Amino acid sequence: MLQWAQRVSPAKIRQVYNLDAQGIMDEELIDDVAYAFCARCESILAVTEASMGRIKCPECGCVIFRHGVDKEQVIKCQDCSWEITWGEYFRSYHQKQLHGGGAVDVFKDFMVKLPLAKTPQEKMILIDRIIHECHKSIKEGEYNRPAAVNLIAGTMIETIRLLEELAYGSGSIPGSSEVYEVWRKKMDDAIKRWGIRKD
Repeated sequence: MLQWAQRVSPAKIRQVYNLDAQGIMDEELIDDVAYAFCARCESILAVTEASMGRIKCPECGCVIFRHGVDKEQVIKCQDCSWEITWGEYFRSYHQKQLHGGGAVDVFKDFMVKLPLAKTPQEKMILIDRIIHECHKSIKEGEYNRPAAVNLIAGTMIETIRLLEELAYGSGSIPGSSEVYEVWRKKMDDAIKRWGIRKD
């Protein structure tokens, strides 16, 4: 059975932000969140590629090309014995927030930058940026749901509420409040377009 990285607990996100607001850098907790996000990004990118017909074999890493949408089609790796039907593969990720959509570049960017981050502060900046990114619509200048929905457990409304409640204080990493304000404007515009009520 295919295994995908799980979304991160909202409680853990709150904890890392509460500590950051006090100027406390819990390196172990920051690493835990950052690398959980990285694993999740890897799963998201694999699923997104698979949905477009390029499936990475989980056994040997070879790329298997799929054609069509027949759920009975057998996906078989030529380099090892792994195989699965497209229907089974699809069910493994369906409705689990694993498709990258309009935030694929955000997830790729995080995976590239995380190994280069050497300090807890640099990792915290990457965490802050990725959860305050949004899926960009095909229509120029329009944003949809937050990328955090793919990374943090909960519904879209629960995730938006969480991001609105995250603690910022005098000890927070520089620039975090500005990142939040940009995200807030994008979300306000998107929520108006969707007609969503959060109460």
